[in-house]
Amino acid sequence: MRRCRRPSWRRPRRSCGRRDVLVAGAGARVILVTGFEPFGAHTVNPSEGLAKAMDGRRFGACETRGAVLPVHHADATTRLAALLTETDPVAVVHLGLAAGRARVALERVAVNVMDYDEPDCTGFQASGEPIAPGGPAAYFATLPLVAILKALTAEGIPAYISNTAGTYLCNQTLYTTLHAVRHEPDPPRVGFIHVPLLPAMVAATGLEQPSMDLPLMLRAVEIALGVVASGAVLGQGGTPARWNEKGHA
Repeated sequence: MRRCRRPSWRRPRRSCGRRDVLVAGAGARVILVTGFEPFGAHTVNPSEGLAKAMDGRRFGACETRGAVLPVHHADATTRLAALLTETDPVAVVHLGLAAGRARVALERVAVNVMDYDEPDCTGFQASGEPIAPGGPAAYFATLPLVAILKALTAEGIPAYISNTAGTYLCNQTLYTTLHAVRHEPDPPRVGFIHVPLLPAMVAATGLEQPSMDLPLMLRAVEIALGVVASGAVLGQGGTPARWNEKGHA
């Protein structure tokens, strides 16, 4: 099987003034929200619709940019690097599908390994390769997970903090983003949220699997973004965002 060229893991250098390029509201800070295209046997991926639904939404002083990543081990990274440069976000919230999970999962950690249980959209199937050769074994997510969890459960939305994002593209994307921003003096907050299957997806399989309807998923993402936005504080003179104590996990 032919393998695609391994992409560069270095985030391109920011240019001055880029923060407002993709923001409609002057002075708004960007929260980048990504989802994934359908993959494997799935004909839909709720994370795709959720990311699209968040595009252009406003949460406090922040505006969201929604984007969809391909389920491709190299192209997802290339697309992500471009999005980070274009939006210069104060936070990055990745979304993905996790079949078999009954609750919204707030991922705590990303590990430096690609070990796919099924091929990506090109047929490539990683089997233990590092995401970033020579990189740290793992990174912790930097979103305020505890605050998000409290807000979700207060609204009656089933959620939990997960200690494994798997070893497929979801984990890879979280690790890649954290690795890309690691040397920035004021890096964006970064995290990953997994959502369950949709009821129609479970019905199509006929299997005993948990599900969650789309409106509840949408509300969960809105709540999470509201918490993230409340932690972003504008610096003087349009400097990169700082985070108050409530923004910490």
